[in-house]
Amino acid sequence: MPTPSFGQSDRDLVLDATDLVALIGEHVQLRPKGREHVGLCPFHDDRAPSMTVVTHKGAGFYKCFSCGAAGNAIDFMMNYHRMEFIDALRALAERSGIELRQSRPEDAGAAGARRALLRANAIAQGFYRKALAHPEAGAAARAVLEARGITAELAERFGLGAAPAGWDTFVRHLDRLREHRAGARGDDAVPELGAFRAAGLVRDGRQGPIDGFRNRVTFPICDELGAPIAFGARKIDPEDEPKYLNSPESPVFHKGRGLYGIHLAKKAIIATRTAVICEGYTDVIACHAAGVEQAVATLGTALTRDHARVLKRMAERIVLLFDGDAAGQKAADRALEAFFTEPVDVRICTLPDGLDPDELLRQPGGRERLEAAIAGSEDALVHFVRRFRADYASAAGLSGRQQRIEAVLARLVDLGFRSMTGLRRSMVMSSLATITGVSERELEGALESIREPASRASAPVEAPVEDRRPAPRRPSLEEQGLSAAQARARRAAERDLLALLLAWPSLGRSDVRLDDGTAMPLAEAVTPESFLDPEARPIMEAIHVWMEDGRPFSVEEVLSEMATQDGKGLVIDLVMVGERRAPSENQGRERLQEAVDALERIRRIRRTVPTVSASNRPDSDEPSALNARLEAIRNRGKDPTALGRLPGARGARPHSSGDRPDR
Repeated sequence: MPTPSFGQSDRDLVLDATDLVALIGEHVQLRPKGREHVGLCPFHDDRAPSMTVVTHKGAGFYKCFSCGAAGNAIDFMMNYHRMEFIDALRALAERSGIELRQSRPEDAGAAGARRALLRANAIAQGFYRKALAHPEAGAAARAVLEARGITAELAERFGLGAAPAGWDTFVRHLDRLREHRAGARGDDAVPELGAFRAAGLVRDGRQGPIDGFRNRVTFPICDELGAPIAFGARKIDPEDEPKYLNSPESPVFHKGRGLYGIHLAKKAIIATRTAVICEGYTDVIACHAAGVEQAVATLGTALTRDHARVLKRMAERIVLLFDGDAAGQKAADRALEAFFTEPVDVRICTLPDGLDPDELLRQPGGRERLEAAIAGSEDALVHFVRRFRADYASAAGLSGRQQRIEAVLARLVDLGFRSMTGLRRSMVMSSLATITGVSERELEGALESIREPASRASAPVEAPVEDRRPAPRRPSLEEQGLSAAQARARRAAERDLLALLLAWPSLGRSDVRLDDGTAMPLAEAVTPESFLDPEARPIMEAIHVWMEDGRPFSVEEVLSEMATQDGKGLVIDLVMVGERRAPSENQGRERLQEAVDALERIRRIRRTVPTVSASNRPDSDEPSALNARLEAIRNRGKDPTALGRLPGARGARPHSSGDRPDR
């Protein structure tokens, strides 16, 4: 039986205030489909919309019919953003303007370490921003920004800051802050110095801890919620090296997954269905200043398949915006590895005169030239074929051309060409055949003879948070002694009843008829102990608490009580089954009695005992016979109506506590 857990009332308030379609729509492109919304599932490598978001009837849940991911708004935040429960609850509360009424227990373990890192980055962000605004400490950093055309308003929007030139200015700030917040707990407490070391904000010097970033402009790297998870730091003194320093990877920051500016760009990406990918921080800021607010940048790494997975769920069109120099061309080629086989429209945009976006936009007419370059961007497949045409034309002799053909086929295999959809694949092969004069059949034959690199396979998407939680295992129906046929019937009967209750929670307050014609509240007639299916029983345990209290429950509340992703998925499946079986509440009431009767018939089969002789019939007065019958009842589990339905007990009433038989 579920027990009240931390944040129960806060959770209900937050779920009621959260528009699930709007929440998921900030991360995934959704489209209406009847009363529901559908979109690409963000929890696996989805290529066709397999996730459904349901909000009618006051419910609010999502379900992927491919990978099984399911849950409510809190589950989505936990699994999408890799959050713990309390962090997801707090984020949704802040989003809805709700002040949580209950305090959070102390952080512990991995969750505590993650929160400490986030707090450390947040403290550093506040310090750097104040340093940038300081008349003296921030003067040099402000001069660098002004020279790049970054106004005070842009610096504020992107949270830019300054790391002072001193060796331990930030460390001394932490000492003062820790003294000022002595005794503080939770988010007000200053994490231990180890958290700042792990985040790259502090490192060990010869005489003690020193600042991780010194005399640099800081660019906070944020997650999709806008929380700083790392920093990029650009040099101020031309003599310093390297030009940029970046935070190390940590439990909250992974370079191959993060995108600079994603928290500011995602709304525009979803609205325009287009994402523009730049190479640097200042390129992104310049694009946003020019009105191209769907711009993001990678974090000093080549584009990865993780980047592709993030962006393709928000956008239908990806524009790779690279410098026109040789390095930019190489970056464009590397980007194909991440996006080549994805079902999105990928385009390559090469800027004129070898300029980067920041440089172009600071020139007269730069915005118009940038917009023209984006509009004239080249389809990735066309780009790939055009580069091959130029390379093939430069080959001398048959041998050179053969080498070019073999090289391009090997490149296609390396890019994942075999997993590309048939139409796109046919377009590429047709273009290659036209260029080379070799038939498509011969090219396909040569392609099939090339082995695919084992390293090309993309890493699996991490399982949702709940799937990593160990859960106690209950024995299956077969392990409890039921035959295959009995197990199928029992499973169907239990789930049919649950489906009606989940689709129409008010039915939990109904009375049902027993075998002898008497009526009894459903909560007394059917208890969690009545359920043997190990997957169905936790659901009944959850809703039975509300049934006993005589109040309806919501699907969100039931989902919150499920400890595993499979449990959440089954709840949502049963809701949909119940709505199909009983489209209205009145139909649900009619079918409820049928479902109870069906379950009772199955239970009677389960509790059937062998034929007994006259000496030990259940109505015999022999103590051994009574004990045997009572033991059979106990084996069925808790059932308040069992004694009243014993053979030979018609018209009798159960013993009260004052006249129960002696043991």
